Amino acid sequence: MDLLNHPAVQGGVAPLVVALVIATVLARTRFAWLAIVGGYATTIALTTGFQFSPLTASRKILLVALIVPVIGIAADLMPRPSRAIAAVFALAAGLVSIWVFASVLWQQEGSALYVAAAGIAVYCFLLTALVLALRDDGLRTGAAGLGLGLATGVAAVVSASIGFLLAGIAVAAGAGALLLVQVIFSRNIAARFTGALSIAIPMSLFAAGSLMLAQLPWYALPLLLLVPLAAMLPASERLPSIVRAALLAFYALVGAIFPIAAAWYAARGSFS
Repeated sequence: MDLLNHPAVQGGVAPLVVALVIATVLARTRFAWLAIVGGYATTIALTTGFQFSPLTASRKILLVALIVPVIGIAADLMPRPSRAIAAVFALAAGLVSIWVFASVLWQQEGSALYVAAAGIAVYCFLLTALVLALRDDGLRTGAAGLGLGLATGVAAVVSASIGFLLAGIAVAAGAGALLLVQVIFSRNIAARFTGALSIAIPMSLFAAGSLMLAQLPWYALPLLLLVPLAAMLPASERLPSIVRAALLAFYALVGAIFPIAAAWYAARGSFS
């Protein structure tokens, strides 16, 4: 029991193990990417637990993160989903972010309220759109999830948020598990909406939460967009799975350096 109380186990080891089991069992189905929410749910079970009353901003994030995979599955089961559905989901992510942080936003005065609301909504829209653009390539999506999870988690702890550290690392562990399973099976498992939404929307809310509820600097949010953009860099599909996965993960991790550095710089300034 003492081992389960260790943050490294709660946020990294346990989510990784659970995600690996889920991804391996479901590797030949369209549901393998449920490993992402499985890893995240493991961290929640080992830390705060599943509580939704009163419905605070943090609990709204948890609720959204649990609902999103269900919506993704429904979209993937559609026989011919419209090409516009990705844009609709990205727009919905922006609108949901305003609902999630409504109680915090109302504490802002004057025009600051509208600037903060617009900034968060635009960020969530853009991050979701970028990750959704990767959804047909499982290795690229996994690399983006790994980079985003590490960047958001590390930036969050530097900004004085342990909760979002564990949440971000849990998603990174789940994405890493998907990368590993794809390499082992030598099979590119497309994330589709189930996997892409399970990464994009929670990650955008974790980062926005670190801004609104902790001390993450606002300029770290646009820098986080570099991670999925980095995952779009060239990586030939002719490469062996392990080489391509490593290359894409490297791209994403390089992109993750920038938001982490921004958070570190801001924290350094606040303590000097």
